[in-house]
Amino acid sequence: MMTMPMARGRSRRRFAGAAFAMLVASSSPSSSSSSSSSSSSSSSSVVGATRIELAPSSPRGLLFSSEMKDEEGEYHSNNRRLRRTGGDHESTAMSDVDDDDGGRGGAARGRVHPIRRIYRDSASIRRRMEELENESEYFRTGVRGDPNHRLLYLNHPFDRMRREREGRSKRGGLDGTKETTMRDFGSGGGGWEFDSRNLQEGGGDNGGGTEGGDEADVVDGADEEDDNPFRPIRIHLETAALDAERTSTNGPQIDFVKNSILPRMRDYWTEALSVVPVEGNLLISSADLQGRLYCGDTEFSEVPAAHMSDGVSNADLVLYVSGVPSARFCGPSTLAVAVACNFDQFDRPTAGAINFCLDQIDLDESGSVSESITQDNVDVAVHEAAHVLGMSSNSYRFFWDPETGTERTARPFTSQSVVCVDGVERTLVLPDENTMKFFIATSGQRYASIVTAKVATVARNQFDCQDLEGAQLENQPTGENSCTGDHWDERMFYPEALSGVISPTTNVLSPLTLALLEDSGWYKGNYTKTNVSPWGHGVGCDFVTSPCLVGGGDGRDGTLPSYSKGFFCNKASSRGCSPSCTHKMACTVIDYSLKGDYLPPVQFQYFSDAGVGGPREADYCPVFGSVYSGLKPEALDCRIKDNGDSIDVIYSEEYGENSMCFETTSGEGRCYTARCIYEDFNLQLQVDGKWYTCQNDFEQIEVSTLSGAFGTTVTCPRLSSACPDMFCPSNCAGRGTCVFDYTDGTGAPRPKCQCFDESDESAGCSDSFVLDGKYLRDGKGLQDTIQTSFFEPLIAVFVDHPDTWTTASWAWAAALFVVFLLMILCICSSFWPEKEKPKKLRQTRFAV
Repeated sequence: MMTMPMARGRSRRRFAGAAFAMLVASSSPSSSSSSSSSSSSSSSSVVGATRIELAPSSPRGLLFSSEMKDEEGEYHSNNRRLRRTGGDHESTAMSDVDDDDGGRGGAARGRVHPIRRIYRDSASIRRRMEELENESEYFRTGVRGDPNHRLLYLNHPFDRMRREREGRSKRGGLDGTKETTMRDFGSGGGGWEFDSRNLQEGGGDNGGGTEGGDEADVVDGADEEDDNPFRPIRIHLETAALDAERTSTNGPQIDFVKNSILPRMRDYWTEALSVVPVEGNLLISSADLQGRLYCGDTEFSEVPAAHMSDGVSNADLVLYVSGVPSARFCGPSTLAVAVACNFDQFDRPTAGAINFCLDQIDLDESGSVSESITQDNVDVAVHEAAHVLGMSSNSYRFFWDPETGTERTARPFTSQSVVCVDGVERTLVLPDENTMKFFIATSGQRYASIVTAKVATVARNQFDCQDLEGAQLENQPTGENSCTGDHWDERMFYPEALSGVISPTTNVLSPLTLALLEDSGWYKGNYTKTNVSPWGHGVGCDFVTSPCLVGGGDGRDGTLPSYSKGFFCNKASSRGCSPSCTHKMACTVIDYSLKGDYLPPVQFQYFSDAGVGGPREADYCPVFGSVYSGLKPEALDCRIKDNGDSIDVIYSEEYGENSMCFETTSGEGRCYTARCIYEDFNLQLQVDGKWYTCQNDFEQIEVSTLSGAFGTTVTCPRLSSACPDMFCPSNCAGRGTCVFDYTDGTGAPRPKCQCFDESDESAGCSDSFVLDGKYLRDGKGLQDTIQTSFFEPLIAVFVDHPDTWTTASWAWAAALFVVFLLMILCICSSFWPEKEKPKKLRQTRFAV
């Protein structure tokens, strides 16, 4: 369930709920991808239709956009990340959506925008969506309403595993035949478990045929040698119900959804996920539909009869889009709700409904919106689609084990009594403990974690905490009767796009979410479409297990421990930077006593005033997440060149694409051009034309501003937050361990992925990454560019010794001396006596 941005001038928020999200949006992660060579010494690649020349000797699996040339010799710094192997096919999913340049152009989700989400405003809507799912016998029991509903796949790995199990059973398991697992499906023996690169290998077309072979000759299970059955997911958008809502007033909103939001959402997931493609048409089973007609609810889309009889061509997932303004699903801040409504024989969602609340889409008089607002809505749609795809509390129990090709949770489901994260005991269906477990934190707070293999590996690599059993789900209930929620925990994964509440500055769809979807057994992920989160990155287990502030409560304000620096704050007056160092931000401290008798729970009271704390969803931990001076988040973004003002000149601030926010002794964050230097493993920033080096976390550097007229102290950020892609790209994609202090004995320690597949020497155990413009191989090209302005010689007259004055400074000094003398003469002349002038006789004239 998603929400739209509020009216202008108000803060924008968004919420996400069970198998849906409720969001008031504005953010974006990720970047688009194309194919590239896998060799570390590769000399060329292709981005779109442009051939790119690559510099030799790139770190294996890493490329630098600053070194990429096209055929004309021009450098490309387009923030793209290239797939490491093979060419991927184009999606030709049939759709009722009109693709325009704006829609396709949004596939490159490189820009990060502000987002907030709301919880309590639409609790009844979230509860209604959960009830809607549980009305289905399939959700309650795991037993298909139509056991004969099976989609046709070419050599699906799970089918092969099933046949081998049946064969061993008939033979009594005595023939020594090796059991096939998903890791066996991959070129060169890499496969599912360790090598996501295979999703691009072999080229492929929409039908999913094998390279060099006639896919018409391949029937289900006949070709046992197809080493790469996965292809980018084809998403069909059915918008007939949305068009049926068209009136004279909402036409622009419907066109906006169809032409701008939906195509970009589809493109993102098509590039991020691959599935074993459906062979032939995708048939919709009426047994899983509401009243055997509707996807989700009777107020949503009615499924065309042809979809149930003939199926949908060129599709692996059908999204039925509607725009019903029902109060049951459209609250005051709800943009959309979503729910899955059809599944294949392996429980993979094959159809879902998304209902947009058109009244929440605020267009201008011309029927258009800014790119920022457009991206806000795209992010909401991407979030919602993730709930349909499998990021939902009601989906975890349907996951399959990719190692065995069997269900993780036994069927039929059985209800059990459990104490939920809110402390309430309920009887409900839960996934097996091989998928999700409950734990109790040191604070006494109960929480649930996803404990599947890739999720656990990514979480450990994110925090540099190899003791973690999994990734924590939200422990603050997101709706009435919610037991575990549908999102990653806000305190642990603050900027993650699939957490419950997101920073107003950074929305990162991280490797964690892709790892969860991979662990469902249904998908393969393209990790070039993710970004490593800066939050808690490489800080250690204390960040996860210990309180954000220590020594607080009982009349004392908490202090910031070392593991909290750069993430949390403890004073409402504090101004600093967002976790990813992109925005200037203020500390978010809320006085809950103003809302009545409500106080934060005792274990989350960090201040002398028990009624004060940070955002509830972040376990009341204060974060740098508030705007100030009446500005919107966009106005505090260091990457927007036009954000500079006259005050910024005093501190020689520089806004632009490669600028970052740095904490300073001036009392707030300041924006300066910065670069992450890969070989030197440091961060360099430029102040007033001079480059300075941040070698250590929180190192303090004295800098001169306004040509030496002023000075300030810059505090370096955590390198792992400012330059996360220099630390084990993609968190090793769940296919390796990030060793943060790795050394080969010849140099200083630095993080390195040790891939589970020992033959894989890529930087991220996955795809090749093109690091964007803020990353440079070395700092050789960074030279001081100190320029003398017209007034700088004048400033030197006041701040420098005369022995160092230039000719221009002496000229200024002479001019000032002359001006000074003139001023003295004017002042003195005012005291000099004036001589009395003789009076002239006035002649009288007469008219004749």
